[in-house]
Amino acid sequence: MEKISILIIEDHQIIIDGIQMLIEDTNHLHVIGSCNNGVDGLNFLENNAVDLVLLDINLPDINGFDICKKIKSAKMDCKVMALTMFGETGYISKMIKSGVDGYLLKNTGKQELLLAIGNVMKGNKYFSAEVQKNLFTQTPKDVNNSIIQKLSRREKEILSLIVEELTTDEIARKLFISSTTVISHRKSLLRKLQAKNTAGLVKAAFEYQLLD
Repeated sequence: MEKISILIIEDHQIIIDGIQMLIEDTNHLHVIGSCNNGVDGLNFLENNAVDLVLLDINLPDINGFDICKKIKSAKMDCKVMALTMFGETGYISKMIKSGVDGYLLKNTGKQELLLAIGNVMKGNKYFSAEVQKNLFTQTPKDVNNSIIQKLSRREKEILSLIVEELTTDEIARKLFISSTTVISHRKSLLRKLQAKNTAGLVKAAFEYQLLD
C-alpha cells in the first residue's frame, strides 16, 4: 500500500509531537512535514507532494479558513482536515464553506483519527460525532438575537475587520474614521459581547454567527 503523506500545520509543537506519536506505527501513514504557521505551510505545499493536511484554525499569521480556501482554490491535489479545539457551530460552518474535507476536535483519539483519515482519503467527508452533534443541534446562545439587534452597522463592520486582524489605525483608514472612534466602538463591542479582549471578540463573532 502506498503511503499517505501528511503535512501538519499547527503552532503548538506538543500537538505536532502527539499526532506523530499516534500514527508513527501505522505503516501506510507518513508525516512528511510540519509547519508552525500558515505561510510556511503554504510554501511547503508548493514544493512538496502532500496527500493530506491536518490543519489547525487558530494560527499566528493566517487563519485556517483562509489557508483551506487557498489550498482548494489553487486546486492542490490534497485533502484538508481541520484538527482544532473549536467545536462551535460558527467555526465548523465556516470551515465547511472554505471547502474542508473533515473536521475533528483535538480531544479525538487514535482510532477516530485513523478512521477519519481513511474516509477522507477515499473521497468522503468526515465529521466526528461531537462535531456533527454541535453542527446540527447547537444553536446560538439565547442572547444571539438581542446581540445582533444591539450591534450597529458600524460596529459589525469594525468587528469584521477585527476578525481579519486589522489594527486600530488600519481600521480607521479603511473606514475613513478616526482611531479614537474605532477605539470607542471597540469598547462598545467588548461590553455588548461580554468579552475581555480581542480574542474574546473573535470567539463571540463566530460563536454567535455575527459574520456573513
